[in-house]
Amino acid sequence: MGRVEDLLVEVAGRAPEGLVAPALEALTAGGKRLRPILLVLSARMGEPEEKPLLTAATAVEILHTATLIHDDVVDKAGSRRGRPTTVAKYGRETAVATGDYLFAESFHGLAEIGDPRLVRAFSEAAMGLAAGELEQFRSSRGPVEVEVYLEHIRMKTAGLFKASCVAGGSLGRLSLPRIDALASYGQALGLAFQMSDDVMDLVGKPGLMGKGVGADLAEGTVTLPVIFALKEGNAATVEVVRRVLETPNPPPELLEAGIEAVLATDAISKTEAWALGEVEAAIEGLELLPDGAEQAILEAIASEVVGRDA
Repeated sequence: MGRVEDLLVEVAGRAPEGLVAPALEALTAGGKRLRPILLVLSARMGEPEEKPLLTAATAVEILHTATLIHDDVVDKAGSRRGRPTTVAKYGRETAVATGDYLFAESFHGLAEIGDPRLVRAFSEAAMGLAAGELEQFRSSRGPVEVEVYLEHIRMKTAGLFKASCVAGGSLGRLSLPRIDALASYGQALGLAFQMSDDVMDLVGKPGLMGKGVGADLAEGTVTLPVIFALKEGNAATVEVVRRVLETPNPPPELLEAGIEAVLATDAISKTEAWALGEVEAAIEGLELLPDGAEQAILEAIASEVVGRDA
């Protein structure tokens, strides 16, 4: 991962004039680097070549960073991971251009590898990310059914987790059944990860998450805990939560009342239970894979997703 960090700096350094600083800040802003870690672990269950492995691991983190920049443009987000977002610091035009450059760099790296399976996995994930973001935006502030929510997060979050695992398995020259097992693991992990983020939006610690507590609710994003609260809460709960969702930039007292209304229901425990079910499915999917350190670490990653601090 140290080598990947160095490559991320190199990518920012060769950006067009005017984009070097925002690209460097976005690529080195921290984060878990979970997607490249998944790719490397999946690949090392087989026999990958080092150079393509480093290139692919770097490419998936670049792609992820590009999506974050564009998400912040759509959401008009002011901060992420305790720092000003690219759009807040440099403006919409520069932020969009930086995200576009990073998308291009990601696929440039994949073209260098020359494996069409990787290009297919990443392009499908990128298309899913775009479609998922658009559908979530269209569904904001309105009623959302659980199945619609699940489809959104399959595209927007789980798709890149799945692609990371599939790309790694392909680079490691694993058999198709084992690559399919990694794909199932990645998708289940991604679903659990997003559900955990949804919980932390309501109960997380300010400064530890990418955005402030209640940011999704304030933006009108209908997450799984909110869906459960609207379905199962009493009339007063439903009224308060709907007022928050329907109010652009809700005042702090209204947002706090909305969070408290959700927390007064079983929405958080139900969401965590669902996420744990996805974690169990992810771990079960590892049974077809070779025993060893990589499998153990993948299992540990899945076990840590629910209940994490950030």
